[in-house]
Amino acid sequence: MKRSVLGMILAGIMAVSVTGCGGSAAKDGEWAKNVEIQVPAKAGGGTDVMARALANKVSAESGSTITIVNNTDGGGVVACEKAAAGKKDGSTLTQWHLTMLIKTAAGLYDKSATEDFTVIGVAVPKDKANNVLVVSGGSSYQTLDDLIGAAKERPGEVMFGVETGGTVHIQTGLFAKAAGIDVKYVEAGSDTEKLTALVGNSIDACFVNANQAKQYVESGKARALGAISNSDEGGRSSVLPEVPDFIEQGVDFSFKMLNVVLVGPKDMDSELASRIHDYYASAANDAEVVKTLAPTGMEMEFLSLEEGGSTLKEMQGQIDAVVEELGLRK
Repeated sequence: MKRSVLGMILAGIMAVSVTGCGGSAAKDGEWAKNVEIQVPAKAGGGTDVMARALANKVSAESGSTITIVNNTDGGGVVACEKAAAGKKDGSTLTQWHLTMLIKTAAGLYDKSATEDFTVIGVAVPKDKANNVLVVSGGSSYQTLDDLIGAAKERPGEVMFGVETGGTVHIQTGLFAKAAGIDVKYVEAGSDTEKLTALVGNSIDACFVNANQAKQYVESGKARALGAISNSDEGGRSSVLPEVPDFIEQGVDFSFKMLNVVLVGPKDMDSELASRIHDYYASAANDAEVVKTLAPTGMEMEFLSLEEGGSTLKEMQGQIDAVVEELGLRK
């Protein structure tokens, strides 16, 4: 995503401040009047934009004053601990995404979303694909078959940029397994940093968000070889619709993304958790929220409370297995 576009979106939703006080007392079963949402992401990024867009609408509908706190301390662990230790009135919650499950799988966090928190909301993308595999514009790999063929000829030599232990690292491992190849994992940082390394020929390929890749693809600096569908039924990204997904190219590789994992302290009142869930589910479908998120492919829908919890358990098991296979368990 272009920085200017994201900046414009953020400017329009800054009614929710980035710092503030904790929650006030609330009667049993009622949501606190002052609510702090811990977000393990920097201000201005996609995760932050989603949190603020939702919080603005939820605040207006619920009557609670919601403060977004950008807290990246400990790689997000501190933000999670704030919610874990919070009051059961929902005055301190944490909004993250799939990375929370990866932190647990890798042994970087000793708590589990499904075992040590109250799962309030789990949202999945409406877009059928989010991340794409890219190579540089000058790469000799014109197609996905070219890249896979090269990796088979030179096992462990084709360099894939990843953020060690992050979502893309997991995706790269799953792709390599599905394609029957062995690749070299190179630490390359965030999507922006990976794209810079790609253009500079420090890496051969990487998975990045379609929004981040779009300007590079359109300018010819990068070439997209495949899109990761969010289901095993396949599907292309609305941001880069011309890029075929992996399934239609004969590689059995998909990956369900999670836009939101919203949790509170363990053993919250079930009716309160359900009420907060409904506020967020409604906000995701609000016209103004959709208007904010749609241009960047960040539209989402919330699963029911039951489905959200079962989805997290299933995905935690899958990620645990991949992390173990990649040797990322600490």
